[in-house]
Amino acid sequence: MLRQLKNLLFGLRTYTDLSPDVKIRKEVNQLLCQREALTLDEWFNCFWQPRGIAKPVVAFVYNQLGKYSGLEIARVRPSDRLNGDLQLPLVCWFDWQIRWCEDFCECFGVDISDRFDMNAVTTVEELVLCLDGLRLTVKAVSRINPNP
Repeated sequence: MLRQLKNLLFGLRTYTDLSPDVKIRKEVNQLLCQREALTLDEWFNCFWQPRGIAKPVVAFVYNQLGKYSGLEIARVRPSDRLNGDLQLPLVCWFDWQIRWCEDFCECFGVDISDRFDMNAVTTVEELVLCLDGLRLTVKAVSRINPNP
């Protein structure tokens, strides 16, 4: 009985360690509320279309980042730092990066799990550029060598 209680308490502690920090998420969203919310089309037209970024990649980031973080991505800007401003490691579930790569593969047919390193990108802009580049690079390589 004591062992079961210890396991339960350890499980609760682990769950807390691995789950999003709701307080920090709320604080970040409060800071973001000071900005105008943009629809996906507005976000794309304003920041990404002039740079030649594919709209499906932008839509993926807009939708999935909001899903995993609980943040109002409509208010996020390219210069926002993923760790510093948005606090992604704290506001997302512990396994979100794994699921992010799985969702990207499902959406684009490109497995980026061995090529994508969230620690290598600092801002939302770098994230979008990185994903667009990975999508293009992996597709180009697969056309050159269809049976790797």
